[in-house]
Amino acid sequence: MPYAVSLAKTFGSGITFVHVMQPHDEHNGAQPCDALDWEFSRREAQGYLEQFEEEVSEALGHPVDIRLEQGHPAERILDLAHEISADLIVLGSHGEAGAKPWKLGSTAQQILGLVDRSVFIVHGPSIAPISVTPKHILVPLDGSVRTESVLPAAVYIAHAYDADILLVHVVQEPLPTALLGAAEDMQLAQQLAARLESNAKKYLEHLQQQLARDGTSVNTLVGRHANERQGLLDISQENQADLIVLSAHGSGCDSVRSFGSVATFLLTHSVVPLLVLQDLSECALHRAEEVDAKLASPPLRARYGSEHV
Repeated sequence: MPYAVSLAKTFGSGITFVHVMQPHDEHNGAQPCDALDWEFSRREAQGYLEQFEEEVSEALGHPVDIRLEQGHPAERILDLAHEISADLIVLGSHGEAGAKPWKLGSTAQQILGLVDRSVFIVHGPSIAPISVTPKHILVPLDGSVRTESVLPAAVYIAHAYDADILLVHVVQEPLPTALLGAAEDMQLAQQLAARLESNAKKYLEHLQQQLARDGTSVNTLVGRHANERQGLLDISQENQADLIVLSAHGSGCDSVRSFGSVATFLLTHSVVPLLVLQDLSECALHRAEEVDAKLASPPLRARYGSEHV
């Protein structure tokens, strides 16, 4: 909730809080649901939502919506997101069953496996009472226009909270394998990695100069790691990032999947709150399912190419 409130303040957005009541028989096999118990649960859930409605409306200065739904949580959340044309789905990594290190809850996993829009996921409980103020924003970049498409949103958030931005690129450290065993091959791989590192520094410094023109506080960092994705995790923790902003896909975009390999890894493993902006249109993501090509993309998305995607 604190992150949803902060983003709503930043972008002037509305908020819809949703709670999905899952039928008891989905928890207890074929055991029938008691109508009285269900009504008590419904009233309790309604009161729970109304409490949030009052607190958040006061914090934002305008009303928020609440929705009490019934059914399978992941399905209803995704259906509701389409119904209200939600720009962003904000999720906790775990539900009432509690958190397990480096894991996602089942509902979060199911939503991330099917979602076609931007997501914000928070791992673990937040101690903030009503909103949060990110101060150190990390933006992973792979040199593609696709990953750069999140920079306007990152800068907008940085200005709203007087935060600094850290632009990061990780170069894969070559390791000896059966395919890279000869000394001359390893030497070539090391030379290529060094060349990539040098080019990455120039690339990030160029972006730094561009973003700094409007007063944005921007730093750059190029790392070397045998596992590029783990390298990003390590950097986020070593530099005390409190928000990671990245594109759903990178240079090797596969439009069949909602998220690329880097975004998927970070969504699963990062303990730092993560804002993943979808760079593909809903039509591109669901072309195989023959979704109407005229379906409009929600506005809170990365901007890539000539179309709004």
